[in-house]
Amino acid sequence: KLQIRGSALWEAAQSGDLERVQSLLRGDPSRLQQTGWSGFTLLHVAAFHGNKELTLLLLRYGADPNAPNDAGETPFHFACRRGDTYLVHQIWKHGADVTRLDSQGKSALQHAVAGGSVLAICYLEEMGRLSFQDTDRFLVTPLHLAASMGNVDVVKYLLKNDRCRPDASDCWGMTPMHVAADRGATDVSWLLLQSSGFRLLHLQNEAGLTPLDLAEKGTTYRHQQIVKMLSKYIKEPLDKKPKEPLGTYYWSLLSPGISSSAILALAGYLGEKSGYIVVVLFAALAKIVFSQNHRLSNLHRSVSASANHCENVFLFFQSPIWPARTLLLVVSAWAVLLLGTFRVVLTKDPGRLQGADRGRGQMRIAELVEEELGVSRFCIECEVIQPPRTKHCKLCNVCMIEYDHHCLFLMNCVARNNHRIFLLFLMEVIVAQLLFLLSAVSYMLAKYDPNLWAKRSSIMESESWVLVLALMNLASFVGECWLLREQFAVVSMGSIFTFQDPADDKMYTWKQRWRTLLTFLFTGRRSRRLQDNLPN
Repeated sequence: KLQIRGSALWEAAQSGDLERVQSLLRGDPSRLQQTGWSGFTLLHVAAFHGNKELTLLLLRYGADPNAPNDAGETPFHFACRRGDTYLVHQIWKHGADVTRLDSQGKSALQHAVAGGSVLAICYLEEMGRLSFQDTDRFLVTPLHLAASMGNVDVVKYLLKNDRCRPDASDCWGMTPMHVAADRGATDVSWLLLQSSGFRLLHLQNEAGLTPLDLAEKGTTYRHQQIVKMLSKYIKEPLDKKPKEPLGTYYWSLLSPGISSSAILALAGYLGEKSGYIVVVLFAALAKIVFSQNHRLSNLHRSVSASANHCENVFLFFQSPIWPARTLLLVVSAWAVLLLGTFRVVLTKDPGRLQGADRGRGQMRIAELVEEELGVSRFCIECEVIQPPRTKHCKLCNVCMIEYDHHCLFLMNCVARNNHRIFLLFLMEVIVAQLLFLLSAVSYMLAKYDPNLWAKRSSIMESESWVLVLALMNLASFVGECWLLREQFAVVSMGSIFTFQDPADDKMYTWKQRWRTLLTFLFTGRRSRRLQDNLPN
């Protein structure tokens, strides 16, 4: 066979000289039939490397998209494995046979799964000509391939809507669970157990080995982790599935408040000797709380609730800190307003993408590629093409319209429906913290004036709980003022935090920004510029 490497056409393509390639093909189109190592054509090479310009040029001059290499793989297979939906679409438009198999019996769908692109998989699924139940010559399913690659996103997609059977076995009796255990893919094993339960752990391959037996043969740290997990669950009933760790979740939810109350109770018991002890204990608690991740550090990866706590709600209303009845009434009324707003911001739908909101979200991926609208708008979790200014929140596991951010303290998203109420709640919290600081200062002045500074040492010891709560409120006040400033700056430009455009800063005068901000706070209506980009 004629080797491409060393030929004028190959050298021009290798150097990126498309004009030279075009000139050579115009003079002799038969050069496209040249094959090189393992039967690769130049179109194979272009698709393999994801070279869009070269691929389109070769297709225009009649390159065969169905030409097989020595392994029976076509350029369309390579484009699918590459995961570039634009290349896949263009090669298909030029006559690629979607149903063609390679020498091992693998389809384009299995090549896309091996490449790990959910977008390419969805594109092929939309064609309706390939089945997720198809296997290759060795009875390997797409789920087997995804498990061997350890691709969590692809495994999730294949398990949804029963696209693939988790208990399907290949010619060696290996199920996807066997494959995942053999590769040490802990996350994939967890997804399979969540989908089909513990019965998968008792299936044996042709050699009589269970997934646990295969995992025990591994020597890596990943294999040690999966052995630990499977050894625990293999003792469970076959018809059961793993559950979320509710104990760990509620401990992370309640432990900051319980710990704070215990520290303050200790301060009351020790009396004047408690000052420095309380400071040290609160510093240690703060370090623990703020070092927590967004998710629990276990296989379940559940959302961590450690930030959702109110350490001083009960002690805030104790009579010793209130020197004036009027101040007590004002703060009590404000607390009722604050709790009401808190309830609304927690329970109100932030702006989940519903069927009626999707609009053009029902369009096909092929149309998205054809119109060059950007395939990144396709959400692989919700399996929908997102409208403008929509983003998938991984913590809430849903797409949000006009997504601003996910608030870790509220454990909820801030999006189209609750952005305004979130800003109002933030302002109410700032006022409440100012009232607390005012109350603490009034209490100290009433009790120790005029010798407040002279008695600072004794105050540190006897009034440590008041000082600690005041410092906590002061620190929170500074942080929330910064957050409110950032929010006001974005909202005043008719934008949202996640999708803000730096060019917006030069489009508005200060008068326009104030008008936009006040309109949003009082009515909830954003600027016309933003509304024009929202779905109908």
